[in-house]
Amino acid sequence: MKSFLHKSGLLALLIILITACSGSGSDSGSTATFNLTVVTDGPGTGTVTSAPAGIDCGTDCSESYAENTTVILTASPAVGSSFAGWSGACSGTDSCSVTMDAAMSVTATFSDSGSAAIFDLTVTTDGPGTGTVTSAPAGIDCGTDCSESYTENTTVILTASPSVGSSFAGWSGACSGTDSCTVTMDAAKSVTATFVEYSVDCSSYAAYSSGLDPIVRSSGAASTTVIMMHGKAAMPDDVYLLPFYDELSVAGYDVVAPFMPWRRLDWDGSMCEAMNYIDELAAQEAIKGNAVIIAGHSMGGAHALIYAATSPAAAVKAIVTLAPGHFPHLELPLLTVFDPITAASISSSIAKAEDMVANGFGDQVDTFDTLIPDLNNPPNLLNLLQISATANDYLSYHALYQYPDINDLLPAIELPVLWLAGADDPLTSIYDMPALFSRITSPISTYQAISGDHLGMVSNSAAPIVVWMPLLGL
Repeated sequence: MKSFLHKSGLLALLIILITACSGSGSDSGSTATFNLTVVTDGPGTGTVTSAPAGIDCGTDCSESYAENTTVILTASPAVGSSFAGWSGACSGTDSCSVTMDAAMSVTATFSDSGSAAIFDLTVTTDGPGTGTVTSAPAGIDCGTDCSESYTENTTVILTASPSVGSSFAGWSGACSGTDSCTVTMDAAKSVTATFVEYSVDCSSYAAYSSGLDPIVRSSGAASTTVIMMHGKAAMPDDVYLLPFYDELSVAGYDVVAPFMPWRRLDWDGSMCEAMNYIDELAAQEAIKGNAVIIAGHSMGGAHALIYAATSPAAAVKAIVTLAPGHFPHLELPLLTVFDPITAASISSSIAKAEDMVANGFGDQVDTFDTLIPDLNNPPNLLNLLQISATANDYLSYHALYQYPDINDLLPAIELPVLWLAGADDPLTSIYDMPALFSRITSPISTYQAISGDHLGMVSNSAAPIVVWMPLLGL
């Protein structure tokens, strides 16, 4: 009995020991896991990814890793942001390396990139004219797209382009003046481009006075007067003009042919003074109750067109231009290519006049070169003619920044225009008169080529004028 109890006790002790050893072996085979949590912070944006995979924050910002796993976190800022650094279980701005011996938390801070702030540039067009504004770098094409966002400190250049019949009057807002507008986008900016209808403003000038009475033809009971300007270096009583006046008079129209500042070789008035003189003559005819037609031949024809783009007197009903000439904006580019010596002479005269003005001698008379058709040797097209004038007066007819550009002027004309061109006049092809006329959009305007050279066509001009006038009720 005693032996049995002893053996039973030993057996029980052995079972307990085996069970204890078996439990201890099971515990040593398991591995602890810990959570790694990532948080993004700051005014910027970005993502954080992990290696080994598991975290892609943005969307998945927490993952469990086995104890003692080394996890490397990488921060990737979005466009317009920068990575400012780690906090929590990491610091600095390099990759974050953590060993997962406990639960850990890491914060990635993103900030706005200093060069990536965005500001809006807004363009507005204003005024009675029309036009577009474009930008460099691209983004604004106003007309249609008038606002664009640009990165901070971007330099944007705006260019204004007036439509046909309009001109650019200037910038307001973030820019001023009439050159290209340059803005630096360090804040939201607004710019207004003002376009006006094209016109020739002579309001600040006096009227020209030649001291000579105009040549006058009276029909006796006319209700319409033709004011006729002669050509360059001509006179209103030149022999080729007198029959023209007589034919109009016989047809029932009065004619007034003034002495203009560009008569012969001594020029004694500016372009605007000449236009105001024509305005005075039109007013005198209006007092009589007459309607007025402004006409001209050659340089006088060019100035009949210019007068139409001023603010014509209410009595003026139409424009008639005969073989118009003197268009510096067309002549100088052609001469530069085909006759550079003549072009250089004109440019030299302009520079001389500009220098006189700059030194306070703008009202002093000197000699300068102008262009005149070479009627005796048409292949030469245009020759030089030396005239006397003050520097200011000379520039008013020759400086491209003072004298109206015929291309801009023609679309602005609202009065009906009868354009008569000499079929044998070299100027008809030099200026491409049909193309010039096509820029005129006013009603009842007519282009007609008639026989004759630059002077000879005048004697054939009265008849088409007399046919055209009744279309206007005159």
